[in-house]
Amino acid sequence: MAFTGKYVLEKEENLEEFLKAVGIKKEDLSNEAMITDMYQNDRFRLTKTVKDKTWNNQFTIGQESELQTEAGETFKTTVTLNGGKLKIQFPKYLYTAEVQEHKLIEVRSAGAVSSTTTSRRMM
Repeated sequence: MAFTGKYVLEKEENLEEFLKAVGIKKEDLSNEAMITDMYQNDRFRLTKTVKDKTWNNQFTIGQESELQTEAGETFKTTVTLNGGKLKIQFPKYLYTAEVQEHKLIEVRSAGAVSSTTTSRRMM
């Protein structure tokens, strides 16, 4: 299923434990009222808005891109898309995203600790 759409946070699982594992304070990354906007074409655009903070990453699948973490740090990585699952290796964790029945399922994994965020597509 295509990623293009705006998604509103529905639920999150194990976020606090994940944030602790990667050294981020809960106050620095509260997903409360998070909106995710994805656009899929030749280039992907992934924009996240939480309260008054917005960050935007653009990339082409299979090509090295410079991306930004939620904390504003830049890094280079090659984003992949296999079996409908988007994969981005951030400096401290692996991010995957896929769309299932109009829901965006995002998983962040740092070693044995994972957090799952489920957002529903806004119609």
